[in-house]
Amino acid sequence: MAAMSTRERQQARGPAVWWARNDLRVEDNPVLRMAAAEAALDGRSFSAVFIFDPRFLDRSNYGRVTDPLFEKSISKRRDIDFGNRKCSAQRAHFYLQCVRSLSKQLQARGVDLKVCHGLPEEIFAALPSESSVFCQQEAVSVECTDVEKNLENVLSGNGSSLVCEWGAMSLYHRDDLPFYLEEEYMPKSYSALGGAVGWKDIWCTPDREKWASRVREPVAAPSVLPARSVEVDFPGLISEEELADDEKSLARLGYSPEEIADALAREDPQGGEANARRTFEVWLSKQDGDGGNPQHGDAVFWDLPVGHGPGQGHDALQWANLARPDGWLRMSQYLAVGCISAREIYARSLACPNFNGVVHRLMWREWHRLCAIRFGRRFFWLQGPGWVERPWVWRGPEVEAWKEGKTGIPYVDACMRELRQTGWLAYKGRKTTAFFLVFGLGADWRIGAYLFEELLLDYDCAMNYGNWITVAAVEKPRRRDWHTDDKVEDIIEAYRQDIEVKLSAEMANDPSGEYIKRWVPELRSVDAAFVHKPWAMSEEDMEKSGCVVGKTYPAPLMSNLTLSTEVGEGGVGRSMERLMMEDDGEERRVHPEDFKGQVYTKKEFIEYGTSLGKSESWGEELWAGAAVAEGKPAA
Repeated sequence: MAAMSTRERQQARGPAVWWARNDLRVEDNPVLRMAAAEAALDGRSFSAVFIFDPRFLDRSNYGRVTDPLFEKSISKRRDIDFGNRKCSAQRAHFYLQCVRSLSKQLQARGVDLKVCHGLPEEIFAALPSESSVFCQQEAVSVECTDVEKNLENVLSGNGSSLVCEWGAMSLYHRDDLPFYLEEEYMPKSYSALGGAVGWKDIWCTPDREKWASRVREPVAAPSVLPARSVEVDFPGLISEEELADDEKSLARLGYSPEEIADALAREDPQGGEANARRTFEVWLSKQDGDGGNPQHGDAVFWDLPVGHGPGQGHDALQWANLARPDGWLRMSQYLAVGCISAREIYARSLACPNFNGVVHRLMWREWHRLCAIRFGRRFFWLQGPGWVERPWVWRGPEVEAWKEGKTGIPYVDACMRELRQTGWLAYKGRKTTAFFLVFGLGADWRIGAYLFEELLLDYDCAMNYGNWITVAAVEKPRRRDWHTDDKVEDIIEAYRQDIEVKLSAEMANDPSGEYIKRWVPELRSVDAAFVHKPWAMSEEDMEKSGCVVGKTYPAPLMSNLTLSTEVGEGGVGRSMERLMMEDDGEERRVHPEDFKGQVYTKKEFIEYGTSLGKSESWGEELWAGAAVAEGKPAA
């Protein structure tokens, strides 16, 4: 964006203000250090401010709240009439805990954190002339960059400035990346990103090239902050008394008594930097190379990107955790608001026997962040960055049933109910519920993405929308063309077997239905043989279990689903091939350097090589020696 860099600024006499955003910590916070240093070195007053922006809390129709008329996007589009809150009361409560924690950290260093409710453009307009507002640049969100541009215009009007710095939200600093942050230069795949920054094979080893891009060391928290404070009458200032009271502060932010009561009744992770670090230390203490995090020997990975799975012995990538409903690191809610940095997790995991797995997860986060920057507003379009056109459903009882976890598909219902009750969902649950909405119901993927934006405790713009456009298969151009006379029903039938594979994999990984019974009480008395497919019960079985499909538990929104725990039964084996190939007739081969086991075209082989700085002939040689994908004829 156009905000001033540190090299362009002249010395100013007004206050230096640290605008805390999604960097709610004092450790490894280079922006806080920069703002404090500016004040101390130039003898300026110093202030720290956090703002609850109502645009990111309130209820609204889908769209970017900083561009409600779509003036910066597509001028001609279908009217959007679906929406929800941008942020649940549950996540707002978590934010409050994090902000109060930061306030205590700053008070211990002699600075009071000013917490306001309102628009940054209006709140910072109260600053005197020649002020400097320092903030972490939120480059992955077009809404946040819109706010930055708006604020820059406001501040420049009275001779003040906005200083946006990269900060430490990402694992890599932008200045250390070997490519420009422009679409034509950025890597086009996760594997290509790993190769570009120097990982020898991000899918199987933590080894790096000698020339690899550096991951910067975390910086220490400032031991003291400038004592000279600024007295400004900020609009929307929340008093300390109000901020300390959960009910009062949530009401101030616009939540109803019912929303507040529901949020405060939940047992959520405690927010704040100290709790983030404590949670990570507990996790780190449990990692070892012998018995820690045992792998599930019978776990299946039919629908997960894990190559050949955990293999024998200790698995440093911890693949089996992807097949389980309880996650692994469980640090995502702290990373999302910046209570701990990715750099600190990376640095403190270096000696961990599961470091490879930590890196792999952090690099996926990095990939989605870079994709959000690369795609900009296209990240949020129905057609996605790939401009994919196909028929969609925008509303109806089926979509509402999905939202409430009442689809009649037990695993999907369990996931949606867990999400609604806890604000969290494991990787596989997020992917499978999204896939079912898009390809099982034919619904507009943005409906699901926007609901997740509201409900997720660990909502992260790049991670959420990056995963959704990938699941919806709109993140890149697709070779299969859908025609104007195609119907939603055609989409559903085309992807039926893929849904059967995903649900069958869950049945194999949780044969007793423990996860389902935890979140869907209607199925707790159903026999394990039917808990994943209650529609298969006889009338006698239903009577015995007290679960009557269509009465006490919904009839499935997709009928005639065939689930099996054996690859090859009921079409499951046939569907596996479709998960890795597209029906365009073009030859594909298994890439010897992609341990996902996926298949690629000759062009993609060459593109992978050039992303690593190799010649086209290098990619052609790889292609010549690669195995032809099963079911695809050789040229």
